[in-house]
Amino acid sequence: MQGFRPEAEAHALAEAPREACGLLVQVGDDAKYIRCRNICEDPEQHFVLEPRDYLQASMAGTIIAVIHSHPDGQPPSEQDHKACQQSNLPWHIYQLPQDQWVTIKP
Repeated sequence: MQGFRPEAEAHALAEAPREACGLLVQVGDDAKYIRCRNICEDPEQHFVLEPRDYLQASMAGTIIAVIHSHPDGQPPSEQDHKACQQSNLPWHIYQLPQDQWVTIKP
């Protein structure tokens, strides 16, 4: 299931200092990382998935996780934990400076 990491890490590096965001989608036997656009007004501190990107991902398969980056290396915020609970999906967060992944679950 960690096969998405290289692509998500490359996306995070390309978007920095903005938070990158995407979705992990189950397509048949494969889990595929789908890049999404961050349309947040403050993209260096938060992310908001572009709704059309979410729709396209949901049409490609079953969304099984939310993925985003923390370019500043901060741990998951209280807002991350609340949104994770609301989404009822695991969240995988890539902390760039540490080159480290953190997973939070609802």
